[in-house]
This record gives sequence, structure tokens and C-alpha cells, in this order.
Amino acid sequence: MNQRRFLRGFTLVELLVVIAIIGVLIAIFLPAVQQAREAARRMQCQNHMKQLGLGMHNYHDVLQQFPPGYVSSSPGTPKNSSWCRTGGVQGAPWTVLILPYVEQKNMHDALDFNVPFQATSNQMASPNADRIRPIVIYGCPSDIRIGKNPLYGSYFGVQGGGAAPDCGNTGCSAANERASYVTGMLYAGSVNRFADVLDGTSNTFFIGESYYGGAYWGSSAKQDSCSYPRNLAGAQEQINLHKNQGVHDTRGFSSYHPGGAQFLLVDGSIHFVPETIDLQIYRQLGRIQDGLPVGGLP
Repeated sequence: MNQRRFLRGFTLVELLVVIAIIGVLIAIFLPAVQQAREAARRMQCQNHMKQLGLGMHNYHDVLQQFPPGYVSSSPGTPKNSSWCRTGGVQGAPWTVLILPYVEQKNMHDALDFNVPFQATSNQMASPNADRIRPIVIYGCPSDIRIGKNPLYGSYFGVQGGGAAPDCGNTGCSAANERASYVTGMLYAGSVNRFADVLDGTSNTFFIGESYYGGAYWGSSAKQDSCSYPRNLAGAQEQINLHKNQGVHDTRGFSSYHPGGAQFLLVDGSIHFVPETIDLQIYRQLGRIQDGLPVGGLP
């Protein structure tokens, strides 16, 4: 007598149960994986900023001062409120000046320092725009703009801080506009030294993250009716306040890290500063010698 053998397969209900279980597991573990990846990116970002800090310190060791925010035709602290819109020379920015001190001397030597580094508000001038190359430490791994254009930079020098800019056309100081200060570590023609940081090197911002750039890491500034610093910003508005990313959003600091942004302090330490930091303390951290206590970073 012949016996029939029946092969039992998955029923539709069982298949749906398996799919549901897989979906639950993904929902449980995917956020943890994403958090782990972001933690790794944040750590790498810290390492990049640490190397920038070492480059700054090495520059100071050799030249006995820190680089200016960008080379200006009038070095030193400006004496009037119109310096940032007078059409001065848009020379090399700090990101270019420290190249020999971050193992990029060959690129530094290939640049022409006798011509302006900035052509328009968001375009670096030729021939130097064609001579720079991507530099890993100038970009944050979480910065999605770097994937689209690796010549963009993620780090801005801190010009200063306060409720209002120190100089410039008041029409350029409206919401979403640029800000120009002369009370911080890096501004046009600045010549700061360690000795000038009277508030303490562990209480003063040096470099911070920003996704507002929209220009090459070698960009300088455009000085005309308004000031357009391309690698500088001020501690004025809350971190991550604006979501736009372009020439009209360079007054502050921001990052792709959730909840805040990372800052390099003058002493070389790196701190993640939350969006919720007290605004007055935040502004004081941007200035080098206001004499006001900050009470420490959060």
C-alpha cells in the first residue's frame, strides 16, 4: 500500500509572526546602533578639533601669537565700528595659516598669499580655490555637507560674543544674518596671545562647530556693505537656533550632533556645549577678557 508523504511548510500566519518579530528586533536594536555610530562620530570630531588645537598652539610657539581670524589690511583690534565693511583686503584665514602646523606645509606653500582669498560672499577666489584639497580634520564626520562637497569646513573660529555684534552695518545684523565681533580669539587682523586671555584659557572658546558655512574651508571674508566672514562666527544666538544653511546664517554655531555642538577651548580641551546653556554664560565664553565669571561649562 502506497503512503503519501506530506511536506509541511510555513503558513501565512507563521510568516507574518516571523516578520513581526524581525520588525520588533529592528525597532529595538536600530536606535542603539545609530547611537553607537553617532558616539563614534562625535569622538572622531573631538579628535579633529584636538588636532586643530595642537596646530594653533604650535603656531603660537613659533610665532609668539595666534593667527588672525583672517589677514586684514588693518591688523590689530579695529578702532571704529565700520572696519568689517570697509572693503579691506580679504587675506588668508586661520584655516590656511595653520596648514604647516597640521602637516599640510606642501599645500600651504602652493597657495598665493598676494591675492585675496575671497571673491564673493560665498565663493573663494582663484587661483587658490583651485589649489586647496580636502583635509580630513577640517570636517566633522556627522556633517552631511562634507559628503556632498569635501572642501567644505565644519569648524569656525570664535570672534567674540555678546547680545549684538561689535561692528558693522546695523542692516546686516537682523535675524539670520552675519555677525562680526572683536572680543574673541579670532577676528579680522587679530593678534592674540596666551597672555591676552585674561578670563582664563579654560574659560574661553577658541573654535566651534557650525553647519552654517556653505563655503570652502580655505575661504576668508567678503568686506563690503556687510561683512561676510566665512570661517568665523560669534557666541550670540543659541546653538542650533537656525535650521537654514547658507551665507545668511553664519552668525552662530551649530552641529549635526543632537542637542548641542562641540567647542575647542584655548587650553586645548574639547567640550560638548548643550543648546540649553545659559545664553549669558555662552556669550561670556566667547570673549577673552570681559572679567565676568562664567561658573564653568555645563
